[in-house]
Amino acid sequence: MRTRRWAATAFLLVACHRDKDSYIVVHNDVNCDVPRVYQLRITITNNEVSDQKMIPPILSGELGFPSSIVLDLPSSRNGSFDLVIEAINNKYQFVGQGKASGTIASGERIDLQVQITAAKTTGPTTVVEPGIDGGSLPDGASNPKSDLALGSSVSFVQVSAGGSSTCAVRSDTSLWCWGKNDDGQLRLSGASDRSTPTEIQGLSWIAVSSAQTHACGVRSDGSLACWGDNTTRQLGGATTSKANAQVEVPNGPWQSVSAGSYHTCAIKPDTTLWCWGDNTNGQLGTGNTVASPDPVQIGGTGWVQISGTYLHTCGLKQDTTLWCWGLSADLQLGTTMPVVMSPTRVPGNPWLKVSTGLNHTCGLKQDGTLWCWGGNYKGQLGNAGIPAQDNSKTSDALQVDGSWMDVSAGETYTCGIQSDRSLWCWGDGQLGQLGDGMETQRSTPVAVASAGQTWQAVSAGQQHTCAVATDGSLWCWGNNSNGQLGTGSTQWRQVPTRVVQ
Repeated sequence: MRTRRWAATAFLLVACHRDKDSYIVVHNDVNCDVPRVYQLRITITNNEVSDQKMIPPILSGELGFPSSIVLDLPSSRNGSFDLVIEAINNKYQFVGQGKASGTIASGERIDLQVQITAAKTTGPTTVVEPGIDGGSLPDGASNPKSDLALGSSVSFVQVSAGGSSTCAVRSDTSLWCWGKNDDGQLRLSGASDRSTPTEIQGLSWIAVSSAQTHACGVRSDGSLACWGDNTTRQLGGATTSKANAQVEVPNGPWQSVSAGSYHTCAIKPDTTLWCWGDNTNGQLGTGNTVASPDPVQIGGTGWVQISGTYLHTCGLKQDTTLWCWGLSADLQLGTTMPVVMSPTRVPGNPWLKVSTGLNHTCGLKQDGTLWCWGGNYKGQLGNAGIPAQDNSKTSDALQVDGSWMDVSAGETYTCGIQSDRSLWCWGDGQLGQLGDGMETQRSTPVAVASAGQTWQAVSAGQQHTCAVATDGSLWCWGNNSNGQLGTGSTQWRQVPTRVVQ
């Protein structure tokens, strides 16, 4: 287990141990008749001040044993304390309660001995909804493979929302993934979904990209790894064609990566672009529709950013020109040509960033203007001048009102951050992915509901969205059928819900 540095100096240590027919043992004094526990609610009282912490649901098979959970207190403590642990099973029924008291000094730790009895009540308890730090309950995720600090100072720096999974990189270069895992897209053993962030082995990750059934990550040494489904050879350089594969992509070093739905593209430090995997729609840019299991160089040099999805791929060059290729049935390549199998320039200049959705594309220019084109069936282009209805599409770039600093195109919706760091979304919102508290379609940008947060990065996935606030906290909302929001449950959210750091 890797040692972590913690921000606060006072800790409570709760040890976990596996025993037959039991789930969590607090230290080593527990009644073995306790049913499997999926949640712990812990109340710490010191000098008449109480703090309550929630250890979110963790599937018993995912918790590494022997293990420990470290509770990071909001400040140093001196003197006596009382601690109550409530164990709640998967039906959210009260299972038992243990109580301990002792003395914890500033800068020290205390090892608790608490017994949880099997005093189960007859009815369900009130489900405690986790909230924000500072005396209330954190809403979000735990890491069942290593120590967990609630309220840790280690922030998130990048997030990628995929089909039904999410991966994120933290400031300590650790990589965390959660959500759907049937194809091994979380790079974890087994195929069970995870509703809380789980750490991926190893450090020094600098970027991650999540797709439909696979994901890829770049390390600081320039190495590139891909994992998940490989039936279309989207992992790169692998001889095997199966799910749950893990591949180190050869011929690096690599600088950045974009995992499309079933293909992958990556850029090297020498600004060359390479793509591999599915090429049914010409999305590799090789000039044909032949799939490639190995990276193939595309379009010369000068590439600085790449974005790929199911039907098409777009990229930016150093000279601020924008290029797209693949299937353009909805005019998402910025041209009326139905198919373009090699990079073709999109009008306009100078471009700063590009993001591809399923049937639309959005580009951010250096002057802060935002432009979108392609299909507008759900209003994902963000311009009221074009109807949001079936067969509504345009090859002309339409401006989205506002001054923008970031954009991310989801499957049939779009989100962006304005220059004042406010967050806005538009398009398909039927699953709450717009974050405005509603489940409806929006043809123009609507502000994402937030309690004073400002934002630095956003990632729109298939039907869920995640964003990093300027304080480094991570928030997700929308479809949560596979736990892709990282909140410890599969409850859908219509507004940003925090993923605990």
